[in-house]
Amino acid sequence: MEALKSNYTRSPLFRWQLILQLFFILMVPFLLQFAMLQGALCLVGLVFLGIPHGGNDFFYRKEKNTSGSAKFLVMYLGVMLLYLALWYVWPMLSLALFLLISIHHFGQSNFNTNRIWSLDSILWGSWLVVFPVLKHSQEVFGIFSTMLGRPGATVSDIGHLDNSGLLVASIVFVLIYGAVLYRTHRSGWMSYLLQWFLVTVWYWLTPLLLGFVVVFCFWHALQSMQYQLDYVRVNYNQNRKKTLMGFVPFGLMALVGMAFLLRFDLESNLGFAFVLLSLVTLPHVVVMDGLYRNHKHD
Repeated sequence: MEALKSNYTRSPLFRWQLILQLFFILMVPFLLQFAMLQGALCLVGLVFLGIPHGGNDFFYRKEKNTSGSAKFLVMYLGVMLLYLALWYVWPMLSLALFLLISIHHFGQSNFNTNRIWSLDSILWGSWLVVFPVLKHSQEVFGIFSTMLGRPGATVSDIGHLDNSGLLVASIVFVLIYGAVLYRTHRSGWMSYLLQWFLVTVWYWLTPLLLGFVVVFCFWHALQSMQYQLDYVRVNYNQNRKKTLMGFVPFGLMALVGMAFLLRFDLESNLGFAFVLLSLVTLPHVVVMDGLYRNHKHD
């Protein structure tokens, strides 16, 4: 496969993401007054970015013939079913696996790395997952208890930090993260630190779901879709406009799915929703990991 050459921190996409994140931060006082606006922002992000970025996995099957397509679907659905069985038999292990693959995937996509272990990507992915847990521990552990099949269980205060503790944790983390970035990304380390700063401020100011959905959609999914567009351009000589049109059906399906979800109290079923998300996440990470690992960086 021809190498996909890119410098994320110097790309127009990265600059637009910084501008969008700064705009969202400035809009926080307004957003917090209107729950409907928060919902609309999450809906737009999930329908046009979050769900479509994973809905294109079928496009990256190695064999494009009927047999290859069938094998891919069997693998994809098989992984989902096995993971569902694991949730039923061993929910604690399933939850740990979900968190670990999320950390790996967020970090791998942000740094476009072909390695499973990369300290910069592990640190970034861990921050995206762990900081909201520390910031909203009571709410997150409540969701976890539902995912583990124990709704209404007593939520432990383990891991809870007040604002002073969060500030200390943030300072310690950014010192370590900054040192790693300076060693591994000498030309772009300040840009990555600016990314960390804006995302952290956003997390700090927003409710759990609004904070995470925006980071998931407008940072992770948007950058992943950029990678997908470059992949198609390099390997299939297809322009970006045509490729983007291919995302439309997934957006429409997502819209139908969201309309269905709105028919019941989603907020009271977040644990169930995250279990469903985990079932899709595992095969998606397997597919994307294969793509990242198959291409070599100069």
